[in-house]
Amino acid sequence: MRLFNLLLLSIVSIFVLQGCGTKRQYFKPKDISYSIDYDGTLPAKIADVTRSGATLEDGEVITKKGLKGIKLPKGFTFLDDSKDRYLATSKCGDLIVLDDNSKTIYSRKFDTQVAAASIKDSKIAIILSSNRLLIIDIKSDKEILNSKQDDVYALDSRIASPYFLNSLVIFPTLDGKLVVFDTKSAKIIRSVIVGNEKFFGNVIYLDVLNDRLVAATKKRVISISPNSMDILDEDVKDVVVLKNRIFVFTKDGTVILANADLKVLKKERFPFAVFAGAIYGGHVYMIERGGYLIATDVDLNSVNIYKIPDNIKSFIFFTKKALYYQDRYFKLASKK
Repeated sequence: MRLFNLLLLSIVSIFVLQGCGTKRQYFKPKDISYSIDYDGTLPAKIADVTRSGATLEDGEVITKKGLKGIKLPKGFTFLDDSKDRYLATSKCGDLIVLDDNSKTIYSRKFDTQVAAASIKDSKIAIILSSNRLLIIDIKSDKEILNSKQDDVYALDSRIASPYFLNSLVIFPTLDGKLVVFDTKSAKIIRSVIVGNEKFFGNVIYLDVLNDRLVAATKKRVISISPNSMDILDEDVKDVVVLKNRIFVFTKDGTVILANADLKVLKKERFPFAVFAGAIYGGHVYMIERGGYLIATDVDLNSVNIYKIPDNIKSFIFFTKKALYYQDRYFKLASKK
């Protein structure tokens, strides 16, 4: 018995020593074009972000068009905007719509928290944290859709928002599906499985460009056209969709350039890079958490790396023209 205990202690000691000897390796580029300074400051620090915008600590909102002068009530965070309508939610399940004067023109309370939502004209498409899908007309306060999907128990914080496409509303569900609802027929007309991970399997990216729909979970990217559905399995960090190509950024610091059908055309690896996000604004820009901005052309031929003032440790938000971090921003160079 004593010999067994000694052997067990020795094994545990080996693992402990190995664990203490393991050092994290960081992205250290050899060639840096130059260092970038901030161009200006924000009224307050960023407190929350979605793909559509950011909320500052004082309640002001940054959308894809920049700082808007809209101020949310205390305890609310920005979700989406469309034609001078701004959608926000609280942790208690409250949902509000504001006009461009920051006046609340619609409100509703739900039993569970709002995970994601989008607004177009008088309609709001909502995904609750219970994985219930809703469409509400704010003029009549009536539900056009109320559909409960499968229960989920763990979510990736990168939650994609519903997408309005003509008469269709595409819901990226929390259990890894795309549910397509037709507002004309008032019916769910299609359901597509993107991924089947049991935990953290929600759809993290959704975009439509021309006749192509691209969606992703943390493990898979799919591209759907009228003629086909193509799949690329990777550890996905982010996705950028352009006219005839798709960029996939992976957790191991690899940038994958694929065509619209997800056929891999080229790869570029940045060892130990941890991507905080990516966007297209004339160039494809990637932010690396160690404090670097990586810029490439759309063919992944030319790469330039710039040092930015800070390591990325908190919320960051991109537009095509600027990058916002904490209470500062710098402008992104774009092709004219």
